[in-house]
Order: sequence, then structure tokens, then C-alpha cells
Amino acid sequence: MAWNSAEYQMRFLEKLAFNRFGGTKDEENAANLILSELKALGGEGHIEEFTIPGYTLSKATFAVTEPFYREITVNGVGRTGSTDGPIEAELFYAEAGEEANFKGAEGKIVLINSTGPSVYARLVSSGALGFIVYSGAYQDDPEKTDLDRRFLRPSVTDKAGTVPGVCMRTADAIAMLKDGARKVRMEVTGTNEEHVSRNVVAFIEGTEHPEKEFLFTAHYDSTIYGLGAWDNASGSVNILDLYRTYLETPPAHSMRFIWCGSEEQGLLGSKAYVAAHPEEPDNILVNLNFDMTGTIVGSHRILITANEELKYFVKFAAKEVGYITKIAEDIHHSDSSPFAHKGVPAVGFMRDGQAGGHSRFDIPWPLCGEQLAAATDFAKVLISRIDHAQELPFSRTISPAIAEKLENYINPPQK
Repeated sequence: MAWNSAEYQMRFLEKLAFNRFGGTKDEENAANLILSELKALGGEGHIEEFTIPGYTLSKATFAVTEPFYREITVNGVGRTGSTDGPIEAELFYAEAGEEANFKGAEGKIVLINSTGPSVYARLVSSGALGFIVYSGAYQDDPEKTDLDRRFLRPSVTDKAGTVPGVCMRTADAIAMLKDGARKVRMEVTGTNEEHVSRNVVAFIEGTEHPEKEFLFTAHYDSTIYGLGAWDNASGSVNILDLYRTYLETPPAHSMRFIWCGSEEQGLLGSKAYVAAHPEEPDNILVNLNFDMTGTIVGSHRILITANEELKYFVKFAAKEVGYITKIAEDIHHSDSSPFAHKGVPAVGFMRDGQAGGHSRFDIPWPLCGEQLAAATDFAKVLISRIDHAQELPFSRTISPAIAEKLENYINPPQK
């Protein structure tokens, strides 16, 4: 019986569609599920563990105390410290968090629009006692949407220090200001921890050029909300199907497959892999990364993180086989970036559309096997052309403009 790629990918996506937030037992279960599937397909793989910054929040409360009393539901912002009991102070709105916005913030509880690294650094240096950030749109229905559960990365807090914070809904922030709140009280209790996350790795040795590799990446973890079907069980099944294809018919060049953990918390799996295997990027011809594919309504997109030669190679191949896609030369905010930062050209596959990413609505229903297979079918076209070429049909370089973007993305400047 002929292999049905579309049916297989959709069927396994449905198995993988459960919350898989990085560093949790559920993420470990997902890693073991993928590992078991590799063995069921007749191959093998292994798990590489790495530690990630985690936290536990045991308490987060907030109330307006003057000139009226109103309790507001909040989540604590992880890894920003604790208040050591309730703190009460004047409310201060610092808007976008420019330097001038923080004048007068000392000793107050500060509402800010975002927790970007530079804003947070200014917040800490302002002498604020605590902060509030808001999430979502003001028209969100609390019964159908989730209040953000945010945390700050060590790259931010290690440099700036900490001020305890909470996150509330946008509508509550607007109402608080609109109604003239002057004094507020908040309490946050939390601890910083280290959690264990995992990458799943598999390898197929090439028949003619085993020293040179194709790299396939996709993150299998999810956000803290929903089932993570689109983001990114879809990419995970894409590379699982490619693994099955080339396990059956080994290519001339070797192939490495990495299902990356904890991408949603800052590309932590791919960064950990690059750090643990510093010699491997020099052997990689190209990285094919899959992140959010398979939507029924939408359109295909490809991001080229390399140079114009690779972009035109992909563009002409797409035209030749009738794969209609938008192609741009840019960085992919996904697991290909840490490899590209080390000089590995990357092709990022995605499909935009309506599928509920980063929400409780990220479920299998808006996806289909035919669109999942469309991505892998075109990937096979590119792989065949590269694998059988007399020489690499594009230069293995990263353009200066892309290299600068990668540096700022991987190592954001602290302004």
C-alpha cells in the first residue's frame, strides 16, 4: 500500500496536540512520543537534555485602593522577584517607557506598555517598587481568552536587576486609568528555578558524502496555552515525515533532524544544541526549518536566511513545480536562527492563516494533511536538487544585512 504522507502527518499531529510547554512533564512526554515514533518507523534517535530558566508563582494579587476599591485579576510576571508581602503605593503610568516617561516613578507602582529589555532596565533604575503590564485587546472576552502568563528571561534580569510585576487584561488597565485610580496594592510571591527541557535528535548517514549534512529543525514544544497544533506540532510532523522518506531511501548527503524543545521561551533548544555541538555548523549545507504549517485557509511563505543566491534557487524551483509561495530574504524567528548565526544558510517553511496560534484555540481543526504535505513535498524538491547537484547551487554564506539582523536577534543590544 502506497504511503499517504498527508494522512500520516495529520494523524500524528492529532496525537501530538496536547500542551507541551517547555520544561514540563508534558514536554517530556511529547519528546518520548516522537522518539517512540522514530523507532516505529524503523529508525532511531536520542534525547539530549538541557536546563532552562523556570519559576513558580504561588501568589499574585492586585487591587485599586484609592479613591475607590477594586480587585483586579492578575498573573505574576515570572522571574521578577517577590514583594515580600503586600506593597501599596501611588499608581504611575510610564507609557512606552522612554527615559522621560519614568521621571517621578520612584517609590511608585508603575504601569508600562511592554517589558522590552530597555524599558525594563529603565524601570529598575527608576526606583519603582513594582510594575504592571497589560495583555490582549480591550474587547477580549475573559471567558474565551487567556490572561498572559509572562516571565522575563535571565538575559534581561541578570543585567538590569528585578522589580516584581503583574500582568492584567488591557480592559482592566484602561478602566483603572479612566476611573482615576490613584493608589494601588499588589502582592507577588515567586521563586526562580531551573527546569529540564529536551531536544530529540535523529541522524541518517549519507551514501556518498556522509561528512556533509542537511539539517532539519522544528520545535515540538507549545506555548503555555492550548494544544499547540499549528505552533508547532505541524512543523514537528513535517520533519517526521521527511525522516521517514529518507530513512527508506538514504540520500547522498547525511541528514540530521532536531525536534527542538523550549523554542517558545527563547529558542532555548536550538541554542543549547548549537552550544553543545560547536563543530557541527561547519558541516551543514543548509537548514530547512518548519514552523507553523498546514492551515486550511492561508498561504505558503518561505523565509531565506542567507543570501540572494539561495532565494533565487528556491524561487525558480517553486516556479518550476508550481508551488505558489511568498519568498522573502529575512531572519526566521525560529530555531533556524541560532544555526544561521553560526553561518548555516536556512530555508524557513511556514503557512500563515487562521489557526489560533498562541492561544487556547490552537487545535487541529483548522489544519489539514494536504497542506502539511504541500510543505514537505516542496522541501523534497529542494533536497533532491541539492543532493544530486555536482556542486552546491548557491553560496554557503550569510549576507551582511542578514548577519546584522541575526546578531541583534540572538544577542539583543541593551539600550
